[in-house]
Amino acid sequence: MSTKQFHLKLKIVWFKNFLGLAIDQVILDQQYSLTPYYFWPKTEAWEQLKLELGSKRWLDSEEKKRILQTAGDVMNYWLSCRNEKTVANLREDFPDIEILPLHN
Repeated sequence: MSTKQFHLKLKIVWFKNFLGLAIDQVILDQQYSLTPYYFWPKTEAWEQLKLELGSKRWLDSEEKKRILQTAGDVMNYWLSCRNEKTVANLREDFPDIEILPLHN
């Protein structure tokens, strides 16, 4: 399967005290979970995502790098802005990620 037929999508759950990250594979209009959610800083989420992607040899290495870079960028963003920014700001700054809606 060529990389043009699918891409990876980062999914986020944004909380004040932690950030949930997971990756889906998108093929045409269908999304398939590649990883469970990892919650940072409670766990080493970036390392766990890297290990998960490394085990999936059919994925293009450039696509893996791109999604891990985005995950790192979102983690840094959360660390520096979690008390001032809203989910709407996150959507503006990272339009390619999926943000899970939360209902309290």
